[in-house]
Amino acid sequence: MTDAPNTEGDCREDALCVLRERFPQTTFLALGQTALWDEPTKATLRRRLDSFWPDAHILAGVHDTDYFAKLHGFHQPGSDAFALVGHDDNKTRALWSAAGEMSQLFGSEDVPTRDRLQSEAGVSLKKALAFADDPDALLSELTMAWGWTGILHSGWERQIASEVKLSEILPTLREQITWATEGSSVGNTLLGWMDDFADAHPDALLPCLYKYLLPRLYELLLGTPPQNFATTRTTTLLRFNTQTCELPRFWLVQAFLDPATRAQAREAYDLAVEGGEQYTLDQFLPGARPFDLVVPGKGRGTLRVRADGSIWIDTPEPICLPGEKVITSVRQLAERIESALGPDCVLIGKAVALLPMLAAEWVLVFHEGASSYSWRTAKLMGALQRLRIRHPELRPILRVRYATWDSLSAVSGVSLTLPPHLAQALGRPTVEADDFAACWQRGREWEQRRLKELAALRSPNALLSYLEQHRLLTARADYADASQVLRAQWDKAEALRSEEHTLLGDVRRLRAESNTREHAKGDDFRARGSVLDSAALAERTQHFEIPLTKNRRTVRQLLLKARQLHRERKVIERAPEAIAARATLRRIETEAEIAKARLAKNALQTLHGLPHTDYRPSAWWFPQVDPSGAWFNRVADTAALRLEELV
Repeated sequence: MTDAPNTEGDCREDALCVLRERFPQTTFLALGQTALWDEPTKATLRRRLDSFWPDAHILAGVHDTDYFAKLHGFHQPGSDAFALVGHDDNKTRALWSAAGEMSQLFGSEDVPTRDRLQSEAGVSLKKALAFADDPDALLSELTMAWGWTGILHSGWERQIASEVKLSEILPTLREQITWATEGSSVGNTLLGWMDDFADAHPDALLPCLYKYLLPRLYELLLGTPPQNFATTRTTTLLRFNTQTCELPRFWLVQAFLDPATRAQAREAYDLAVEGGEQYTLDQFLPGARPFDLVVPGKGRGTLRVRADGSIWIDTPEPICLPGEKVITSVRQLAERIESALGPDCVLIGKAVALLPMLAAEWVLVFHEGASSYSWRTAKLMGALQRLRIRHPELRPILRVRYATWDSLSAVSGVSLTLPPHLAQALGRPTVEADDFAACWQRGREWEQRRLKELAALRSPNALLSYLEQHRLLTARADYADASQVLRAQWDKAEALRSEEHTLLGDVRRLRAESNTREHAKGDDFRARGSVLDSAALAERTQHFEIPLTKNRRTVRQLLLKARQLHRERKVIERAPEAIAARATLRRIETEAEIAKARLAKNALQTLHGLPHTDYRPSAWWFPQVDPSGAWFNRVADTAALRLEELV
């Protein structure tokens, strides 16, 4: 299946040439939190190595030291410990899932967020949701990632992925695989492997299943069992005790414990994470180091080594290990932890600190776009160098960039059923695989243009015209009829409103005249020294009282007439035909805005989902679409390999 080994070098394999020259005995480490997504696609590297560097080893690992996914406020009634959910910008907005995610063909966890719908396509979610039958369900639909699900732990307590019992999650995992693979033969193969393992190991943990699946998925892709291949788990790889503490992988821990370097190491770490999502160390409790300790049965928490010699682990129920002697070395730390908590604790760097730990012993293999914080790790290493903190030689990261969709050109005679967003982008529900390879980028360009067109539709008539042109909503005539009814009613009401406003203007004028005359009446009274004889009274009556009385009478008459006009106007505005016309306009405008939002949602899913899946395709997609292996082989052969230095 593979070409003969090339020992002379290959111009396509510059990155591998450099690694073979600099680190000839180094193992490639491929870590992932599940075997059911993109991680086994790194079999592409095994295929390249078989041709170019067959003696190179790959260690495929299950990263099982994070907490299993939970969602604040989510609790599933009943006895089921796990639930299958999608990801939207509403009900599951804060979802983060990694140990139990899976995508259908073309599916990705790219949420068309509310902000993008509004800013990029000019969608009025307020108008779309205002009169919807179920606004909450509609918002979830409009912002749902297509073709992706994650498994949530639905109980109250938090659980480390390494401690999830397979027997408890198995029904939900079966549901997810069946949903994702849509009953395909590959799906049946996955279910068969899983059931065989579960039957043979009734007390197994979830990562044990993933570890079991990895070599089988590599074999499914390669067509033969992978050579020089082994599997592990991070609970094994980073187990921290007196037997492992002095391995190169724990070198960075020493830098944060040694009195000669810990202040500089702390400064370097804070500089690296500054301005990012990670906390600087002063945002933790005193003594914090950029490492977590996973304690079996207790959880995972920040490691804090206090100046009084005590060790704290900020697990859900904090653990304190008292001591009199200050910890200054990795061995002292390992001895204290092992004596109190046993030999199976795991010491793992927080995101930025993990990579330099692993790179001390392995070449990390990342897909393009994965572990996007790696530049901060390089920043950390640069700061450590400037502060003259010694470190082992770190291996570079090997980045693998696929041309997944372009590589479908190698597949002929296979028809793909497109999801709604891609059917919109390409204008058809099905497409030949090689045709998709030729036009998927153009489809993205069309959807980018569509977003601009949607954003430019500022009026209901413009939107209705656009939707009718695209045969999505034929309501423009009804909208025009309803508008005409309201316009006629408005004309009638407007005549009455104009007359009413004229009358009210006369009322305001007469009241102003009365106020002026009242002030003059007071001035006259004071000018007469507050003494009025019969002649003065008669004069004041003629000059003040009679005009004021007449004004008040006129104002009352005008107000009565204005109120009558107001009532007549309201009768017109509230006439059954006007109410029906307004309801029609409101319904059509809502339907049009929802249609616009769905177009925008599809466009955003195409624009963001296709590049994402191009870089990180699910491994089982390849045999499902093309059992011959031509698609996978083309992806493997054309993958671009580059080195990303951490130092």
